[in-house]
Amino acid sequence: MNLTTESSTSTNALPEAWIERLFERMLLEYGKRFGDQWAQANMDKLIAHWAAELAGYSGAELKRGVDALASRDWPPTLPEFKRMCRPPVDPMRAYYEAVAGVQARFAGEHGTWSHPAIYWAAMPMAVELREQTFSAVKARWETALADQLGRGEWETIPAPMLQLTAPGQSTTSSAKAREAIKQLVGQIVHKPADGDPKGWARRILDRHKAGEKITPTQLSMAQDALQAGA
Repeated sequence: MNLTTESSTSTNALPEAWIERLFERMLLEYGKRFGDQWAQANMDKLIAHWAAELAGYSGAELKRGVDALASRDWPPTLPEFKRMCRPPVDPMRAYYEAVAGVQARFAGEHGTWSHPAIYWAAMPMAVELREQTFSAVKARWETALADQLGRGEWETIPAPMLQLTAPGQSTTSSAKAREAIKQLVGQIVHKPADGDPKGWARRILDRHKAGEKITPTQLSMAQDALQAGA
């Protein structure tokens, strides 16, 4: 069942063909239980009602609801299916996830994000999340999270960029970054015999393409060097 190839708006009902495919999927999943649940309903009106009520739900949200059918023994009602598409997010739990995620991003790591809305709500508040308590940021955090959850669709969480800590805040990640820079400086100073001043950068990219683990700092510096003018 493919519910992601078309788009809908918050003002228009979903195409009824989507709902028909959704009901077909439920019939296959639940058999007689699905038939018994809606035996007394006018199917045309039922489909039109679901299509209208699910207006504004994105393809990704509908897919989340369809995927959740596998964990249920009985077919969902419309309110239940809505919650399956848009599962509630507890603001306090999301806050602690965001704090851990922000710390990971500052260390150049991706972080664990159970919902993209948590990431996009967290990034503009990264400093506050690192330095303030939940009670201090509660109102703003809940507003930011609700705004993001209301969007329905989110951009892909980007790959992290290594960020060095401020002076005096020594961490393992900054130590690794300094070591990576030291190695790069050594490679630049000791130029290869072939006279290619950017050979060190090419070799780093070759090692990266070969699957060797390269630090974000090394990779970024090598790419910047090759993109710069001769």
